[in-house]
Amino acid sequence: MDALIYFLKANLVFVVLLGAYLLLLRRETWYAARRFWLLASALLAITLPLLPSGHLATTVMTIHLPEVGISNSASPGAHNTDWLRIATVAHLAITTVLLIMLIARCVTAFRAVASASNEARSFFQQIHIPASATEQDHVALMAHEHAHASRGHSFDVLLFEAAAALFWSNPAWRLALRELRLVHELEADSIARMSHPHYEALLLAQAFGVPTASLLNSFGSNNLKLRMTMLKNTRSPRLARRKLLLGFPLLAFAVALSSWQAAPATIAPAPEAKTFPGIDQQPEFPGGQEALIKYIGANLTYPASAKSDRVEGKVFVVFTVKSNGQVADASVKRGVREDIDNEALRVVRSMPAWKPAQSGGKAVSAQMTLPIAFKLE
Repeated sequence: MDALIYFLKANLVFVVLLGAYLLLLRRETWYAARRFWLLASALLAITLPLLPSGHLATTVMTIHLPEVGISNSASPGAHNTDWLRIATVAHLAITTVLLIMLIARCVTAFRAVASASNEARSFFQQIHIPASATEQDHVALMAHEHAHASRGHSFDVLLFEAAAALFWSNPAWRLALRELRLVHELEADSIARMSHPHYEALLLAQAFGVPTASLLNSFGSNNLKLRMTMLKNTRSPRLARRKLLLGFPLLAFAVALSSWQAAPATIAPAPEAKTFPGIDQQPEFPGGQEALIKYIGANLTYPASAKSDRVEGKVFVVFTVKSNGQVADASVKRGVREDIDNEALRVVRSMPAWKPAQSGGKAVSAQMTLPIAFKLE
């Protein structure tokens, strides 16, 4: 559940920040700012959801819940399909394949730069200029490819390729990668044009070269018409700075999104618990004690290995209901064996948000102990 929340938050933050870029900076000739915003969007989307949300938690009390039991014959959830787990495994499998393909493409790109070609290209610090280029063309082509190498454009591409593999189900990452590659070319064009009096003509001549590996920085890449148009545009750093400032409120909104916590699900009566000093109201599972028992029964699966070994026992799971209602820090206080303990932990960790404990009118954290009995019949 935590991984799913991270995945959703990271993609939501990235979409908001990418939307700000498309709205404010996409047509600006301040290429350094455009590149900075795209890279910052990716890094913030990946890291912000990992930061603590900043919720205040005060006194932590331990509350012992009544025992919940599951038997081999009576469990209504024994044959339930865990679609979330299946989706997670499928997503990780596709991500792994994409990352392996990315590594293979890196190897191909290194080899492609070294191979003979009629097209200027670069990858990290490797630069290839075609031998057929005239002396004047060679200077301009070298300036263009050196701009890619010196500014670390290949690192940018690899970062976005890896992120696009991790978040492959969100097309916004691929859109941003295409935009970043265009910004790289525009930035290199703006530097190289100063070394050639007819740079636009050179750009046209080189545009019909041999196709290259997608990770390479290629002089004659796509978006030729737009690149030539942007070469003629007047720089607008002052207007771009103003637009960049307009993006900071959206950045603050993205930070707020990353720290958002899900509200408690559905309804909320409470489990049995003693009154503890400092706590006026105990934490409540959505639907109360009866709903908690039904939830455990519907979601807990008796491990097949434990059934075949005829293993029974009681697992005591300790967890914290935080001041925002989220279940956290689940661990086995006393267990039976690994497969049974892990199943009990899985179900507790996947619980929906509780209604938190109250002390003095404020939500506080409370530690819970839940015994789960595994019994064969």
